[in-house]
Amino acid sequence: MGHVIVSGNLKGGTGKSTIAVNLACALDKRGYGVALLDVDPQGTACDWARRGNLLHAEAVPPTGVSGRARWLQRAVDLRAAGDVVVVDMPPSSASTLASALMVADLLVIPVTPSAVDVPPTAEVLRLVREAREARHSGQPGALLVPNRVDPSVFYDDATRRAFEALRERWGPTINQHLEHGSAFAAGTWIGGYAPGSSAAEEINALARAVEKRLGLVPPVSSRDSAALTELPASA
Repeated sequence: MGHVIVSGNLKGGTGKSTIAVNLACALDKRGYGVALLDVDPQGTACDWARRGNLLHAEAVPPTGVSGRARWLQRAVDLRAAGDVVVVDMPPSSASTLASALMVADLLVIPVTPSAVDVPPTAEVLRLVREAREARHSGQPGALLVPNRVDPSVFYDDATRRAFEALRERWGPTINQHLEHGSAFAAGTWIGGYAPGSSAAEEINALARAVEKRLGLVPPVSSRDSAALTELPASA
């Protein structure tokens, strides 16, 4: 049995598709069997993965009740067939996200450094708590990921306090990098476009944080054993 990792936030523009594709590729390079399921009607993640032939990707937009049931069943089927299923969620759909939380093992929540992101993210965490109560298992896990952060910018105290009020585990920071847009244009992921860069190392750090949160051990094979030795220890 595999794992379902959902990338989502109710706020649009947080970079969830970038996180989904790059995290999926990073886990793939670490030796897991990975499938990408794109539930966002825009289809950005699936288009990105297919153009570069990066990994197995399917677009299953949740159109109507039957569409919702279809993508949920597909996520369960893919989990049974492989190690990891990464799901890219649509924004602004609480009902779709709530459905995803009933099958997810982990929710990765990209959050940009703006106070505007706090209320919808707080609502996401409320849905997480409800799902945990309904499932009676402590699942899904959750990982808040500061995304598109500009390290040269001073963020005011009010914004800092607002983010501190979000009570959930925090993952590594993903800074703003032009290379992410260039990787998309080139049809590859950041580790293929700019290996060894700060942008790539941040995604690798996120992959390690996900492994730690789920208790996964990277499978070592001939294709990834060398790469694993070059990565720093888990954060």
